Amino acid sequence: MKRILSLFLIFILSLSLCVPAMAAVSGFKKINTYTVGQFMDVPADSWCADNVKTVYEYGIMGGKSTTYFDITGNLTIAQTIVMAARLHSSAHGKGVEFESSTPWYQSCLDYAKQNGIYCDYERFDVPITRAEFARILNSTSPYIGLPEISKIEDGAIPDITMDSPCYDAVYRLYRAGVLTGNDKKGTFAPNSNISRGAAAAIIGRMADPSLRKSIALEKNPFEPVPMDQLANLTSLKKKCTDAELQQAYDKALEIVTPLAKKSREEQLKGIMKALRKMYDDGMSYSTDSPHYNDPYGYFVLGVASCAGCARATGLCLNILGIPYEHVNENQWSHQWCRVNIDGTYWICDAYGLYAGPEPGPYQHPYV
Repeated sequence: MKRILSLFLIFILSLSLCVPAMAAVSGFKKINTYTVGQFMDVPADSWCADNVKTVYEYGIMGGKSTTYFDITGNLTIAQTIVMAARLHSSAHGKGVEFESSTPWYQSCLDYAKQNGIYCDYERFDVPITRAEFARILNSTSPYIGLPEISKIEDGAIPDITMDSPCYDAVYRLYRAGVLTGNDKKGTFAPNSNISRGAAAAIIGRMADPSLRKSIALEKNPFEPVPMDQLANLTSLKKKCTDAELQQAYDKALEIVTPLAKKSREEQLKGIMKALRKMYDDGMSYSTDSPHYNDPYGYFVLGVASCAGCARATGLCLNILGIPYEHVNENQWSHQWCRVNIDGTYWICDAYGLYAGPEPGPYQHPYV
């Protein structure tokens, strides 16, 4: 009996030790009284009325004046960091007031740095994009419960690529019901500025779980670039007839469709691996067979050369909407595709067994 009582007391003690940590994460307290209609631009039926009420009551956001919230106005990076600091501090029951400082946001910036809130910026007085707003707010979320309430598959958000710096933040907030997108497809518009109304909606949902929304995104099907609109069409076609190029196009489409939602780097690597496998599985090398130097020869006839492989690669890239440069085109020299990825040039070369950054302008690591 004593052993059972001891175990029970240990269990009760362990629960009591957990309470402060739980309370710290749910420490939001209302410090302001909100009156419906007090902001003339936030009527009771406004899409963000409940969110404005929440952020105002918790002291995380205020109006531009006592009667005007300015839901369409933009935010700066500094203002966002101040809101993130208030959100984090309030969640821990520390309140939302910070000491006066110079510049006006410095005390909040110091708090952000001390508490793992993302604030790695050179300028703070410039408008913030929706992507960076999500990134900053998400960095407060390890301390705020954000259970997943929406099943959002990787790659489902149409304008957020996997190589985007905001990818993890945006997907986490979508899955938690904090972000909902601008349409049924879940378009996020990461590079546009965020309005004060949208900011109130996001912060309000982070602070109040009852405001979060479960969503299901309509699948955004991959739309390949049509054959007659390929950026490098003249080079790709070489001596192919339209019918022959169509056959090559159909084969290339099978390869790139599974890669459509992946990052640029993964797309280039995937194309390189797929085309190299085709060669390793039994293609014949030639520099004089019909179509040896075009995608029809590579995809349909099974005839390989570095020129034909480069154009087969280029066809895959163009179908995905990726422009490229055919290096050493029409020369008796090794040939490959050169792709600009956010200012860094990559090589995509199945024949030369390489997909990655070039070591120098027009330099190939293996040739």
